[in-house]
Amino acid sequence: MKIFGIRVKEELKSQGKKQIDLARALNVKESTLSEWLNDHNEPPMETIRNIADYLGVSLDYLFGKED
Repeated sequence: MKIFGIRVKEELKSQGKKQIDLARALNVKESTLSEWLNDHNEPPMETIRNIADYLGVSLDYLFGKED
């Protein structure tokens, strides 16, 4: 899921948001989010949907199926 972490980081940056903001919105520790974004662990599918909603992007975008 390497592209997932890259896309989330890019979107956060382009929207002027920080990882801590996303972690708080998801109600997870920042270290947990960091593990997901650095491809050390995978978030549950429901959390992935919540990340997409938070960022206003599609799941296909987060998984690299569309630009």
